[in-house]
Amino acid sequence: MDLLKKLKSGASKAADVAQQTVEMTKLAAQITVRKREIEKYMTLIGQEVYEARAAGDPSLAEARVEEWCSAVSGLKQDIATLERQMRYVRNEKTCSCGKAVPGDANYCPTCGRPQDLDAAQEVINIDATGVADNREA
Repeated sequence: MDLLKKLKSGASKAADVAQQTVEMTKLAAQITVRKREIEKYMTLIGQEVYEARAAGDPSLAEARVEEWCSAVSGLKQDIATLERQMRYVRNEKTCSCGKAVPGDANYCPTCGRPQDLDAAQEVINIDATGVADNREA
């Protein structure tokens, strides 16, 4: 009977690891898509500024560049949210020094700062449109 319990426990752990891997892959793919969008916007910004400058009036590019810069800022926020979700899936938190720390760590392995173990871990759900829903676990 012990053998069956051990097999069941091992299979359950394997399924959990597989689910975590699938979730991490999805999140990484979403980050990659957003980074590619940022690259496209950066190219558009550069072209627009160059063309306006070549036309002799750099202010011609101002409105479009502002719009595209806002889009890039939004994409960067999305990426930060997805990265926080990845840390949640890996059961990590962020130290005040900016480094990832295992969720059960008492101290940051990088800077040595004590970690608050009682603090609720933030859960960030990303829906199909990429909109973040922040809540406490």
